[in-house]
Amino acid sequence: MCCVPNKFVDDTRGVASLEFVILIPILLMLLIGIYQLTELVRVNARLSRVAVAVADLVAQQSNGVTGGQSGSLGNFCAGARLMMTPFPATGSAFTLAIASVTNYSKTGVVNDWEVDTACSGGTATRLGPDTVIALANSPVNLISTSGPAGSTGIAGDTVIVVEVNYQYSSLIEYLAPLLGTITKIGFARPRANAVVACTASCT
Repeated sequence: MCCVPNKFVDDTRGVASLEFVILIPILLMLLIGIYQLTELVRVNARLSRVAVAVADLVAQQSNGVTGGQSGSLGNFCAGARLMMTPFPATGSAFTLAIASVTNYSKTGVVNDWEVDTACSGGTATRLGPDTVIALANSPVNLISTSGPAGSTGIAGDTVIVVEVNYQYSSLIEYLAPLLGTITKIGFARPRANAVVACTASCT
């Protein structure tokens, strides 16, 4: 009597289905995690390209640039937003700060101008001269050489600095919400090392 098998204990039908049901949530979260990581890598790489591309566009403008959303810097911003496709870059989710830093013989290192509103319509945080100069000096001093000695104030090394900020939100926010700001810095040396002037709305 003691050795009679229990038919319920010995019944293994449905075990595979039960294991599959238990594993589904784990596999789903793993899949979502891989997807999110891939998207973050893509956004990060795209932002790096955008920062360098905008800096290079500004550096090519030997006749100077104009600020504001309708100026040349506003046009560069519109192009930068298109470069972010397929990631949404509308409104305050995507902002640009563009500045020129120059080492003059008379006054030393100067933040010539900074434009924050060309892309944001006024919602971007202003970097400020100290931050812009620090960015040009770190990690490599890009403005080490001043202009000729004397009181002429002639420019030496000059560089365009671009900071891009992107508010990343998950494309599957209901399943895996993830919010964070990604920041990238781009630099470009103006052609012939001549200072790029900003002639209007340079704020």
